[in-house]
Amino acid sequence: MAIRTPQLQAHFGYRKFKQPPYRFLFLKYDYFLQDFLISELERQGHQAVSLSLPKNIPVEEALRTLLEKAVEIRPDAVVSINAMGLDNQGRSVAILSDLSVPVVIWYLDNHLFNGPYFPDQPPELAIAFTYERALEHGLKKIGFQHVYYLPLATDLSLTRIKPDNRFANLVDKISFVGGTFTQAVNDYFQPEYEDIYLEWQPDFGIRKQAHGRIDLGELFAPYRDRFTTPIDFYRFMAYVVARETRRYRIGRLSCLQDEPLSIFGPDEWKQHLPDLDIRPAVAYETETPQVYRHSGVNLSLTTLQQETALNQRYYDVPLCGGFLLGEWQEALAEHFEPDQEIVYFQTDEELRDKAAYYLRHPAERQPIIEQARKRVLKEHLMEHRLDTMLETLRKVCHDS
Repeated sequence: MAIRTPQLQAHFGYRKFKQPPYRFLFLKYDYFLQDFLISELERQGHQAVSLSLPKNIPVEEALRTLLEKAVEIRPDAVVSINAMGLDNQGRSVAILSDLSVPVVIWYLDNHLFNGPYFPDQPPELAIAFTYERALEHGLKKIGFQHVYYLPLATDLSLTRIKPDNRFANLVDKISFVGGTFTQAVNDYFQPEYEDIYLEWQPDFGIRKQAHGRIDLGELFAPYRDRFTTPIDFYRFMAYVVARETRRYRIGRLSCLQDEPLSIFGPDEWKQHLPDLDIRPAVAYETETPQVYRHSGVNLSLTTLQQETALNQRYYDVPLCGGFLLGEWQEALAEHFEPDQEIVYFQTDEELRDKAAYYLRHPAERQPIIEQARKRVLKEHLMEHRLDTMLETLRKVCHDS
């Protein structure tokens, strides 16, 4: 692809993040937290221009479209969630960086499943934020010079929904909102992946119960040499993690089959847990808060790619006034007071005992709910994450 580099370099030679308000070119796709981030940018007076590129668009066409839009708005940075809209070889990021346009990627999933991977010299202005502290080293290893920890967050818009009495009958129930990961299993499936998986027969759930976390790098290391390219190896990782997450969730939910448990998600749950109360999936921004608010106990089950991080429920449930029973994650003690703000479990036995106890003792739930909500309002809203992000971007761009 021919790029008029001198002209573009001159065009983008302005100082980035000189003074607010800032301009962002946001590569927008279907991911729930991006709307919170865009709304918060706009609430603070910044400009967020969205650009959606078709998923299968050729790299050259995507880059041309991206540059044309960047020329038009002269952004302080291009922003992507999970590197969506960017090619996995890092060409777009490298070219934008060479033109002095920072590329900001906030990883809300494992970066290995999304890229980009930089085979050549790492771009100077590629800035990665990750929700998972355990992934910081890996991001530096694949070529990011600027890597920062930025956990998930919630948004006050979830508290502004109108009451919905359809969910009032959850007051004496345990609720779980989540999927089976079957779609991810199907998306990543390759016959050779399945053969290795069956040969391996891992059980990440048992490891998580025993140790409180799993180390994906350690677990997958013996299989790296079975693949000719890193990307094929990473896709195998994603396939196994999706399969194991599905198996893990089925096992955990089965522990509560003697309790009044309602599962909100795809119909596929009926195939795996036919004797449980399976309800239709709920809309994240309008119906999920109703489930969290009305349920006696809300259950959190992480995906097994989350080695230490907290998932979205740890922030959303308290904000919506709900009680959360969540798995032990190392980040829990960093962001909340365990058992005072978030009650946690590690083993199946703890899950059964604590779910049954708190379901039957609503008075003991209330102070925990109130303290957790205060913590979220003080430290874990999207405005807090955006403030951290902008402070970091100013420093990086002014020091470069």
